[in-house]
Amino acid sequence: MTVHVTETVEWVNKCYEHDGEHEHVSLYLVREGDDVILIDSGSFYHREGVTESIEEATDGEGPDAIVLSHSDYPHAGNVTPLGAETDEVELVASSGSPGQQGLPDARKCEIGGQLEVKGRTFSFIDPPLADRSHTTWIYDHGDGVLFTADGFGNYHEPGQCDYLSSDFADATPAESIYEYHRDNLVWLRYVAPEKVQTTLDAIFDEFAVDAIAPIHGNPIEGDDVDVYRDRLFDAMSRIAEEYEV
Repeated sequence: MTVHVTETVEWVNKCYEHDGEHEHVSLYLVREGDDVILIDSGSFYHREGVTESIEEATDGEGPDAIVLSHSDYPHAGNVTPLGAETDEVELVASSGSPGQQGLPDARKCEIGGQLEVKGRTFSFIDPPLADRSHTTWIYDHGDGVLFTADGFGNYHEPGQCDYLSSDFADATPAESIYEYHRDNLVWLRYVAPEKVQTTLDAIFDEFAVDAIAPIHGNPIEGDDVDVYRDRLFDAMSRIAEEYEV
């Protein structure tokens, strides 16, 4: 029910159908000793499958904390059934005002800051690729995993739902990276790709990223991170060239 991305980070994926392909809506488990921290909570559309997967992965105990990249439905749709309204589960939200987004009991993270959650240290990054305000990318200092919403995604074929980047013939396919960002981050047609790339370079210079865990794509491992980044820049350049604005 889960796929290991690193030794202590596991992936739970569910999918939407998209023109004969699939798009992931994922969450991740981070294990810190006996505690389980969830990154995002998945979509309410997949509620039954998500809750069953988390129950199985935690031997019925459920998570000890949930950290949200942002509070729209594909990311925060299951905070209540996963226990975030109880005293047993700590909820951390990226919003500048969690209460205004329906999360009055959430612990607020500061974008650009750092928090310790259940003994695990996370940094919260202002993302250059996002579809909503009050979104953050989350960097796990334990295993060097960068959790990204909503950038670094891709579509995939049926049967590739559990693939890591190394399971593809040649890492994440370039066309699927292009199509995902064209469809989901439509504002890319209005920006200079070089400026986005400069911001990404600064993030990767500051944080030692050993794996990328996107909410809407297959996880990216090791040397495939550089391959993906090159393909992402090509995709952004192609989007900018194809649209007259």
